[in-house]
Amino acid sequence: MKKKDLNIVLIGAGNVASHLSIELLNTGCNILQIYSRNIDSAKELAQKTNSDYTNNLNLLNKNADLYIVSITDNAIKGIIQHPDFKTDNIVHTAGSVGIEVFKTHSENYGVFYPFQTFSKGKNINFKEIPICIEASNKNFEDFLFNLANKISNKVYKMNSEQRKYLHLSGVFASNFANHMFYIASNILQEQNIDNKILNPLIQETANKLLQLSAFDAQTGPAVRNDTESIKKHLDLLSSKPEFIQIYKLISEDIYKKHF
Repeated sequence: MKKKDLNIVLIGAGNVASHLSIELLNTGCNILQIYSRNIDSAKELAQKTNSDYTNNLNLLNKNADLYIVSITDNAIKGIIQHPDFKTDNIVHTAGSVGIEVFKTHSENYGVFYPFQTFSKGKNINFKEIPICIEASNKNFEDFLFNLANKISNKVYKMNSEQRKYLHLSGVFASNFANHMFYIASNILQEQNIDNKILNPLIQETANKLLQLSAFDAQTGPAVRNDTESIKKHLDLLSSKPEFIQIYKLISEDIYKKHF
């Protein structure tokens, strides 16, 4: 792929689209256009990628080599079925949406799924992000595989069924884990304790998982069957019944797995 010879249109301007479009631009692709229903979001990302922008599908650039649909999962079908949306060489970036969503829309279609959590304003090393690809035919698969290798050292061919389970595992490993950090911070803030005190613990928890299995790395009162500590914790949560429910459910599951 020569510098600036691959023309791409991004459908979406959210977290994934923002990181992916900038990475593709830095790799040598040309971002022709950003589409978003929110014109301000489209304009903001277009300024970062030196591209055109629109919130009108009828004005979508028809000269791209690849169209990347990077919007919420439940909005993908609506975009595809829109009478003004006519494209080929199209992929989506969703983990839980199958490749078949494009089946009646295009000849060359697929999935380009970066398996990572993205937030605007937080830089990330794309070389370390697994990218899972799937395509409707071998030629388009090769095209996507080569493109993915330009931005990542970890490219996987993965079918839709496997990818759905990967997405599910990511919800547990990232989204749910992040919510646990929110709960932990909430508990500390109510006691006027700086939640940054959690940072070394969070970092070490993540670091351990690079060397140990999650099963072997498990610590805490539930894995020790320390009923006295568990009771004290539940008493402290007496004003937070929703946290009590979460604490009990997770503690019981940890106990069952280790005893």
